[in-house]
Amino acid sequence: MKTKTLYVCQQCGYSQPRWAGKCPSCGEWNTLVEEQQKKITAVEERRFTGLHGAAAPTPSHPILLAQIQREPEERLVTGIGELDRVLGGGIMRGSLILVGGDPGIG
Repeated sequence: MKTKTLYVCQQCGYSQPRWAGKCPSCGEWNTLVEEQQKKITAVEERRFTGLHGAAAPTPSHPILLAQIQREPEERLVTGIGELDRVLGGGIMRGSLILVGGDPGIG
């Protein structure tokens, strides 16, 4: 891991790479304090993060697809058979669907 020096304002949390007498964000004087920030390489980040970028308690490891537990998703049936089929049984809650095609076909 590499370290990087940053100057962080103790009033507002703004950080910058160089010291200044006045914080450019909040305008307070003499609030920038030098801090060492550990820079994690991309390989280390992939090794120690979960699927959504949250820190995992242990390094991640591959698992078999058969070991993944799925919860049934609730889908909204549109009533248009072909559209429901293409969408895997209907529209999933919270999803966004973009239907496209050539100009003038529909």
